[in-house]
Amino acid sequence: MLCLRDPAGNEESWMKCGLRNSAYVENNGGEITGFLRADDLLPPVLTQTVEGEISEELDPGAICHIICLWQREHFANAAVETLVKEVRNSTDNQAKWLEIASNQPTLHLKSPLCDWEQSVVLGHPTHPLHRACLAQPPLKPITPDEIPELLEPELSFLSLPRSEMKTFGPYTSLLKPILEQLGISSPESPDRVVVPCFTRQLPSILPLFPDARHIGAVRRCCRAQISMRTISFLPDVGSPLHLKLSLNCQITSGPRTITPWTAALSPALSTALRTLLPQDLWIFEDAASITGGQDDFDKARHLTCIIRKSPEMQAEELGETIIPVAGLFQKPYKDNRTYMEIMFGLDDPQKKQTWLRKYLAKLFSLLLPPLVRYGIGLEAHAQNICVRINTTSKEVTGFAVRDFGGARIHRPTFFRTRIELGTIPPGASAFVEDMHKVWHKVYHALIQMHVGHLLYMLGLESHGGWPIVREELERVLVSSCDPDAKAVHEAFMNKTMAFKCFMEMRLRNIYRDYYERELPNVLLRDMQSEDNRTSKAEV
Repeated sequence: MLCLRDPAGNEESWMKCGLRNSAYVENNGGEITGFLRADDLLPPVLTQTVEGEISEELDPGAICHIICLWQREHFANAAVETLVKEVRNSTDNQAKWLEIASNQPTLHLKSPLCDWEQSVVLGHPTHPLHRACLAQPPLKPITPDEIPELLEPELSFLSLPRSEMKTFGPYTSLLKPILEQLGISSPESPDRVVVPCFTRQLPSILPLFPDARHIGAVRRCCRAQISMRTISFLPDVGSPLHLKLSLNCQITSGPRTITPWTAALSPALSTALRTLLPQDLWIFEDAASITGGQDDFDKARHLTCIIRKSPEMQAEELGETIIPVAGLFQKPYKDNRTYMEIMFGLDDPQKKQTWLRKYLAKLFSLLLPPLVRYGIGLEAHAQNICVRINTTSKEVTGFAVRDFGGARIHRPTFFRTRIELGTIPPGASAFVEDMHKVWHKVYHALIQMHVGHLLYMLGLESHGGWPIVREELERVLVSSCDPDAKAVHEAFMNKTMAFKCFMEMRLRNIYRDYYERELPNVLLRDMQSEDNRTSKAEV
């Protein structure tokens, strides 16, 4: 049983819920000190008010409101009500996603990449707003029943003066075959350029780009990926390219428009990574992009398109398939097993541990050397990383990484490569002078989010998973006797690590920056004293 109390000391006001027997709980004298996974909380949720009345609470918004009122810092009513609205939106949307999942087929190793993209119905594994999707003005609101429209969005095409846009890479030549296949006319003048966008996004674009001309719209030509703002074309379009497009909707914590910083960085970094990454770590290459030319990036970001090359055909030629890691965590409808367990025959703890070790050995050996050698911190959570699997042997052969807008790069270390990234607008958050910020970004995405959730979904968080993680990290970072690698290992093994406080970040209206709290390092689980750990207790 988990009991939450008002920190102001009012013993008559509390909230209780159940806790899974297998939950990993770090506590000190009955008080929780560590990270507790939301999936380990069980209904019913009981509340007691100061008047002594006990009742069952079913509304996540009401629960959120109580927790907000219990914060030590007083937040404005408007901020609290906004967060309550977002929590309810996430809940309503999740119900619709579960309904969608009930009609999805069971996937297999030869299922198309986009089927795997749309199999991810549970959203962010630790964010309270894991399925929030709120259109921002002037876009019209999105109801849960409109989610299927987001999954097969209509595309519009605008003609704009080239002088009002900024392009990076061979944008026009890459886009031309797509326009021809979709029946979209070429620009009426060499001085103009065609830019695709979501039709839903037009109310945000047109007031900011008054010279834009709408030259066409196409339905049923594409499907959305996990991020909802990147699309894959349907087979009859015949294009292997993906398009990442601005979408003025808050998905989880922030708007999904695309800044000129990302538009400029992504093609340049893609070119650099082709030469710097290990052979078995492929990339979804951001080959070209276009974005608004305004000096005000808050305006320019509403019309951005990044053209991405997919390595799907390369994998197929090698007898491999590519699956987003988040897809492996999902469970088919009415099946308690994850796709990992089903496809790889992981039906007992020993098989799971053996598979996990092989997976981590490959993952760490590919993602950590670029961090050590070049200061490149890729945002390696389960949405951005795809696993490459041999369809015959079912062995993990490597990985493919995508979406470089969230990367962190240690400027002094990277510049020693003498690779020029071209003209990146000043103020890009990707480049930092403090190596610890890069390490922290990688730890959060790779260890806390990717590996931590992998262990949880395999049922290994409390059954030998974390020792395997530590052993494989040590093999990659310590065995080489590289002092820079050892420094990364020491940073990852700190007794405590900063965890993002997602709800408090929303209350403080923080998106790009962080608000964090030091908690016991999840990487040290199963290593701490039994006095500080319980798997079933009233806390």
